[in-house]
Amino acid sequence: MRCISLDFPEGDLINPAYAYKINVGYILSDYLDIIGSTVLLLLLERKFKKMSLRDKADTVAKFQTKEPEAMKMFDEFFAQQKQKNNMKHLPNNLFLIIKKNELVIEKIVNNWMTRVQTMLRDDGFFSFYNCFDKGIFENHYLVDTKEQVKGSSLLVEDLFSNTAPIDMVDKTIWLLAEGFYNETIFEDGAVMDIDLAEEGKPYLIKCLDLPNLNTLTSHEMGNLKDQIHEHITVFKSETEVWATKCYTEKGGMHYFRENVMPTMQLVQFAVENDSVLKQWDNLDIVKKTSSVYFGEVTPPMIWKYYKNDLMIKTWLYEKLMADYILTEGYTIPVMVFAYNKDVLKLVVEPVYDGATIAAVHSVKKHFEV
Repeated sequence: MRCISLDFPEGDLINPAYAYKINVGYILSDYLDIIGSTVLLLLLERKFKKMSLRDKADTVAKFQTKEPEAMKMFDEFFAQQKQKNNMKHLPNNLFLIIKKNELVIEKIVNNWMTRVQTMLRDDGFFSFYNCFDKGIFENHYLVDTKEQVKGSSLLVEDLFSNTAPIDMVDKTIWLLAEGFYNETIFEDGAVMDIDLAEEGKPYLIKCLDLPNLNTLTSHEMGNLKDQIHEHITVFKSETEVWATKCYTEKGGMHYFRENVMPTMQLVQFAVENDSVLKQWDNLDIVKKTSSVYFGEVTPPMIWKYYKNDLMIKTWLYEKLMADYILTEGYTIPVMVFAYNKDVLKLVVEPVYDGATIAAVHSVKKHFEV
């Protein structure tokens, strides 16, 4: 089972909604591609101490573009560093000025990194941080033009047209927070009863009730994944077949109803009876606080969702729509997470991904196992 978690390049990068969908994706899948700016923050902690002051400042400055005073300070620093590198022998007074500003910038960037680390942990991102070592994750960021493509970057058009050169994108399930279920995208809502679902029409079926995984430590997350692995292998294999059918042929809904739905009870049982969660049975962390919905949507629904937050520009949206009309069409398998375990409600105002969704309140323990 393969999943994609995509966040937005602007706005609330550190958000519990992003953390939660990644945590659930990590627990349930074999492969998870995290695409977006959160990747930079997640990997930065490891690299920050080894980076030069110039590189640290350059990184932090990218998150300060809307702060004029901060940008002015960084611009002055960069200009001084350029001057320093171009002169073999600095006058003593200039050397002292540059040195003094370096100390100021060093304090600023280190304090920023400390705040980011705290925010990541408070909002649940620390849960899977160390799990990068297990080979489950891939990470990419998006660029607008072919000239910008390098390293782990992906062209926006390639991702949304399902032609991105990442590992079997035609089998991946998109992870989305409840803001996706919005009337600007689902004009008539989605079918939520599998017995009423029809081929080619959007459906979102509640399949799992889960606890707040954002409260677990990295060690606990790793143990949880390892312990439930053998109990959900059938679920993962059937889900991957379903996802492939969605992208390549008709019959995705029928396969989901007949083959995927029956495996959900095994997943629910495995999570509820996991020893990692049971050891905290006297705390709120094990309470079912959220629901997971599986379903199918059309590509235009995904495109409109990200167009509304300017990730997809108008010209690209129109191009994607024109190309889609000329093909036979396909559907996209999704997992949508609701932070109310009772029902996924259709949002009547524009809300996108985790940006304005109420935070998942973490119940923090005072120690790590």
